[in-house]
Amino acid sequence: MLFDSTLISHTADSESAKGEWIELLIVDDEKLVRDSLRKIFEFEGCKVIVAQSGREAIDILGKYRVELILLDLHMPDCHGYDVLKHVDGMKLSAQVIVISGEAGFMEARRTLLYSFVHDFIKKPYEVKALKNTVAKAQKIIRLQNQNQQILKRLHHSEQMHRFFVENSPDIIFLMNEAGSFSYLNKAVETILGWPLAEMTGQHYSKFVCKEDSKKADALFKGVGLDRSPMTVQLRLRCRNASEFRHVEITAMGIDPYSIDLFHTSGSHVRELPRIFGVIRNIHERKLVENDLCKLYHAMDNSPNFIFITDRNGVIEYTNRKITETTGYSTSEVVGKTSKIFSSGLSADSQKALWDTVSAGQVWRGVLRNQKKSGELYWARESIAPVINSEDEITHFVAIQEDVTEALQLTEKLAHQASHDALTQLINRQEFDRRLERVMALTRNSNAEYALCYIDLDQFKIVNDTCSHAAGDELLRQISGLFSQVIRRNDTLARLGGDEFAILMESCPLESAVAVTDNIHRAVEQFQFFWQDKSFRIGVSIGLVMVDIRNGGSDIHMKQADMACFAAKEAGRNRTHIYRADDKALVQHHGEMNWAVRINNALEQDLFCLYAQDIVPLGMGEGEHCEILLRMKDRNCNLVSANAFLPAAERYQLATKIDRWVIRNVFDYFTENHKRLEDLSLCSINLSGSSLSDPHLLGFIESEFVRTAMPPAKVCFEITETAAIANLTLATDFMRRLKEYGCKFSLDDFGSGLSSFAYLKHLPVDFLKIDGFFVKDIEHDSVDLAMVKSINDIGHMLGKKTIAEFVENQVILQTLNGLQVDYAQGYFTGKPKPLYENDTLCQVPPELMLSDVPAL
Repeated sequence: MLFDSTLISHTADSESAKGEWIELLIVDDEKLVRDSLRKIFEFEGCKVIVAQSGREAIDILGKYRVELILLDLHMPDCHGYDVLKHVDGMKLSAQVIVISGEAGFMEARRTLLYSFVHDFIKKPYEVKALKNTVAKAQKIIRLQNQNQQILKRLHHSEQMHRFFVENSPDIIFLMNEAGSFSYLNKAVETILGWPLAEMTGQHYSKFVCKEDSKKADALFKGVGLDRSPMTVQLRLRCRNASEFRHVEITAMGIDPYSIDLFHTSGSHVRELPRIFGVIRNIHERKLVENDLCKLYHAMDNSPNFIFITDRNGVIEYTNRKITETTGYSTSEVVGKTSKIFSSGLSADSQKALWDTVSAGQVWRGVLRNQKKSGELYWARESIAPVINSEDEITHFVAIQEDVTEALQLTEKLAHQASHDALTQLINRQEFDRRLERVMALTRNSNAEYALCYIDLDQFKIVNDTCSHAAGDELLRQISGLFSQVIRRNDTLARLGGDEFAILMESCPLESAVAVTDNIHRAVEQFQFFWQDKSFRIGVSIGLVMVDIRNGGSDIHMKQADMACFAAKEAGRNRTHIYRADDKALVQHHGEMNWAVRINNALEQDLFCLYAQDIVPLGMGEGEHCEILLRMKDRNCNLVSANAFLPAAERYQLATKIDRWVIRNVFDYFTENHKRLEDLSLCSINLSGSSLSDPHLLGFIESEFVRTAMPPAKVCFEITETAAIANLTLATDFMRRLKEYGCKFSLDDFGSGLSSFAYLKHLPVDFLKIDGFFVKDIEHDSVDLAMVKSINDIGHMLGKKTIAEFVENQVILQTLNGLQVDYAQGYFTGKPKPLYENDTLCQVPPELMLSDVPAL
């Protein structure tokens, strides 16, 4: 319902359009009477106007708003009766006193029928009486006007109240004793979607969300007649069952008998309204409040420091984390600037910060702050401006993340990444970085630099004799010793294991040699004690002068390593200076290249397997062979094993080759059932390093399970020197595999001076007589005696013998006469590819005389 001005002034009629207001209109056709009355009432202070006829009076009433008319009845042109009719017909508010010379009852009765006629006065009249009559009429008129104004205001007030109630954005309601709504305005349709008719008369519980029913009951049942309002916030269900609205209800009790409107209605007691109230929609506000509450709790419980400042940087809010961490109370922080945390920013940095945030941008950085106790902490901080709808900055929000532990951890990790955990020296990675820096400096400098590669001698003895803990302690002590001997500007690093490196800056060769000599003297005087044992060690040092013309840092490290190797080969505990024409280094470099080729062959499956018959010299048996190994080069030519096996042993690659051979031999025989059925025994060589591999035994056992290769058809060959060097390990290894049914052969027997002393402790099944003695037995009586002696002792210990290098009929007949059990050589059978159809594994003629076992 729109507000209408007609509600305020219902009496707006033709009078509202009239101009001047006149208190008294005198209408009489006698001039003397008119003038006399005019003077009398003007003297009384009235605003008077006169008319000499009824027609003129009607004209005046059309122009002016007249309060009181003194009207003569009988006039020549238009009677007073016509004026009365005009006033009545136009519904004018003017009041009338009739003055007439005719005092008949009928005339008086006729005029007094009009409600606006106050009196009828007969001429002649007394002036005093007339004045009293006019005064009384005017008083009545004023009272009537006042009453009319009051009625107008009451009507206006009623209309306004009705307007406000019906058009209120809030729900206004009356509720009866039973708790049902007896009245609701139309706002209920807008807020809750319920039709007014459908909600009126319903109990409040129908519209209250179940979770808030107790709050609603407490409100509506707790309201009394003391007119004290109660307010509660709860949720009301919308007509759409999936929606609800947060509302605030204010209710107060009323006495229906004190209000005539209800008292006279004659309604039943329980139907009378008992509660008046207002339901205000606070849904959006509540959602905002909830969001703000969540935001507040998120900020207050944030693990980060959060504070809000005004545009001048004065702190207005801090969260709990700041007070917990810094030790300042909220009152100590609020009202201060962030300088209370002593951020330590320089004046220029502070200006840059404020220039950034004042421009409406976010500033980020890491600050060093101070707690109330004086303790420092590092914080990663973001400061963002708060901008209102007018694009004005009103506040700044600062978020700090304590990164002290993170920075300390980063520093620790950086230290750990660049330093060795055991000795606290820099590690290989950091040393390489510094060496790269030096290589770059040498391009534009005449300064000399030296590089040393250091390897401890006899370190393995300490580890094996005592423990790894003893070895670690030795490394710590020896690194401290090195640190004391080298020059102040030299860089010492632990590369790994028992290997160290020194980078000497601004150091000519003579000075570098002097440093290495000092190291040797210090180590010679050093004695390591562990529990009840003492040890002396040595150091082998490779020294190379840095020269960018010879290559990069990796080349120099290889050269230093090769020089260190040469020092070890020359007897250990000495320094070897790298020179490009050094024969020993050239040989070592060749072995290093072989190591790379071996790794490539393992990765790309470039090895080939061959088999050579081991022929019995007595009764026949099934196939008895030894597995031999070749390598394919990049041109698919075959390389014999004696070319790469020394490098494989030196660079700890022999065990990997052993595993490759075992896996592929087992796969071959289990895939070729006929050959496996005809096989009597297959010999596979193991390197000396494999005997020290704690995981090889488990690998062999798993391969037996995977392939179902019969263990009784497998014989492992171990060289005499490897067996003696690892006697305990070799013995345990043999016994474990013999439990499966495997056999063992002791290869190259006779090459060791103490073979006979250890032979009785090794549970081998075969002795392979070293071919060095066999190949010349037809000409050399000593070789013949050695072969006979080994064969006799072997038979005495219950072992069978195999003679290698059987190259002709004479050697074969001689061996047969000595009753050697088996013969192996080119005369009895040349090596053949294990995979007979493998054309890539055919033996080149130049390699036919250089066969060696698989290892």
